[in-house]
Amino acid sequence: MPIKPENKTRYPKDWKDVRHRILQRANWRCEHPNCRARHGVTGYWRKGLFHRLPDVLWDAGYTAGDVVACENGEKLKIIKIVLTIAHLDHTPENSKDDNLRAWCQRHHLAYDAEHHKITAYRTRKDAAMTADLF
Repeated sequence: MPIKPENKTRYPKDWKDVRHRILQRANWRCEHPNCRARHGVTGYWRKGLFHRLPDVLWDAGYTAGDVVACENGEKLKIIKIVLTIAHLDHTPENSKDDNLRAWCQRHHLAYDAEHHKITAYRTRKDAAMTADLF
């Protein structure tokens, strides 16, 4: 996930090297348990698992962003996996290897969901300049 401009100074100057080292450690695969997603691979999510796009769909010209209708009526959205680096403690200044994980965007966003909810609330509250009532 892109780093917001206002947070860039919170990351170490060698962040690109740190990111690359973590991706290499993960062998360019999502480090979330039981995830099969691999960086740069095109496929789809089905029943919580990532599946590589079959050759027959490649040959038909399907690519990331397309939606494939299956015979059973199910629709699969084709995506391209991008691995991101997650800070387990949500603190960009803590870039120690044991605090970092290479995760696909799906698992990174799921891990950060509660943190995002809290920070979004604070951002809206600060913008409105209101105090908590309780």
